[in-house]
Amino acid sequence: MARRSRDEHLIQVLHVAEMYYFEQMTQSAIADRLSLSRWTVGRMLESARESGLVHITIDPPLARPHRLEVELASRFGLAKAVVVPTQARPESTLDVIASAAADRLTMLRPAPSVIGVSWGRTLAQVARHLHPGWAHDITVVQTNGGVAITRNDLVGRSVVRIAELGRGRAITLQAPTILGSAELCSMLRADAAVARTLQMASHADLLIYSPGPPDAGSVLVGSGHLSADDMTRLRAAGGRADVMSHVVDSTGAPVDPDLDARTLSMDLDAVRSAPRVIAVAAGMEKAEATGAALAGGLCTEVVTDSEVAEAILS
Repeated sequence: MARRSRDEHLIQVLHVAEMYYFEQMTQSAIADRLSLSRWTVGRMLESARESGLVHITIDPPLARPHRLEVELASRFGLAKAVVVPTQARPESTLDVIASAAADRLTMLRPAPSVIGVSWGRTLAQVARHLHPGWAHDITVVQTNGGVAITRNDLVGRSVVRIAELGRGRAITLQAPTILGSAELCSMLRADAAVARTLQMASHADLLIYSPGPPDAGSVLVGSGHLSADDMTRLRAAGGRADVMSHVVDSTGAPVDPDLDARTLSMDLDAVRSAPRVIAVAAGMEKAEATGAALAGGLCTEVVTDSEVAEAILS
């Protein structure tokens, strides 16, 4: 008889738990339906948890996989790795990565006073996630020349937008990032305004950019600087990443000296010697490029998603 009583109680506890967790009824509604007191319903739910009948697991979609962060930092000698779970949709992954990068910028201590920023689609999303007043009196310097064509004004204005939100000033490079000849590029570098901007970027407290794949979908193709055929040739020559408009191989070295001589951007050696460099990458299409940036010593921190991290580590 006692056994039957216990079984009946267990069945009632299970019924209460199902109504609470599956049907999402309130404790008061359950009490009314079963003619019980609210206190009794609360005790039944507590009993269900204590007995193991109900298991509660907190598994937030943005919980950071600590193991991947530790392994990335250890393998590539990084000061910091931020890895967030890859989301079901690519645009959602980009969104959470951009948000994480914006949070990282906001929380940096000591706060940087000069930031070098390379424009692009990912950095445009990072700018969108920054809040007004994320910094104070910040100077944002463009690290490489600008776009020739853009269908998204935010891409071209990301440098200015980051400065505006940080209550500071933007210093832009009013020239294309890839010029028609090495001579023209050299002449522009000698211009006082361009030289001053590149020098300021080279001495920034922080650099931030997104490594891109050298393919037809590259921002360099979309912005009118290179053609899809150019990218096919560069990839055949060993190109694995676009870093601030420099097309580099798996070790971070430029693959085409002529193209690099025509590229208006801060020097890669200056990137390597910068005190803090954050690479931001979302999506498997950026895994190889991010791996090249890491292997080439072209960042001190990385913000990426778990699939990219797993691919790099494997």
